[in-house]
Amino acid sequence: GVVAGIAIWLAAASAGLAALVRVYPQIMTGLQVAGGLLLASLGVLGLRGWWRSRAGAGLVDGNPDGPVSPAPDRPDPRLPGTDFARGLATNLANPKALVFFGAVLTPFLSGEVPPGQSVVLVAGMIAVALVWFCTLAVAASHRRVNERVGRVLPTVDVVVSVLFLAVGVAFVIEALA
Repeated sequence: GVVAGIAIWLAAASAGLAALVRVYPQIMTGLQVAGGLLLASLGVLGLRGWWRSRAGAGLVDGNPDGPVSPAPDRPDPRLPGTDFARGLATNLANPKALVFFGAVLTPFLSGEVPPGQSVVLVAGMIAVALVWFCTLAVAASHRRVNERVGRVLPTVDVVVSVLFLAVGVAFVIEALA
């Protein structure tokens, strides 16, 4: 999902959306407000999910027996594609990626560089992102890594959710200021 978002921002920058944003800054304002609201929503949903998991584990209501282990036969409640959609939405919520890719690609999108070379550059950037994020996914799926990360994951979830909420609110405030 993250790589698909990168590909969309690269395609948008290649298609000239970055130039349109320079000419019509209100486009960037709209992108920032929409992205900020999306990030803030993801932050709120993350915090809500964290709170519910704590309540379900007996950590919020003061369960004297400690946390309750989830049922081992309980299926994963996530629908197929939700992780992809979350990665895509998170990446697309950052319109500054358009400005970044527009700045990186501008020298290569002039009439002096053949279109084939520009396509190779964009494809190369997507390939590097794909290799990086696939490597992270493979590393994160390793049992030992999962066990270690699993211990700190609730804290990471809270921190990331708070950051998403804060960055989302900051995007909206900056766009409307």
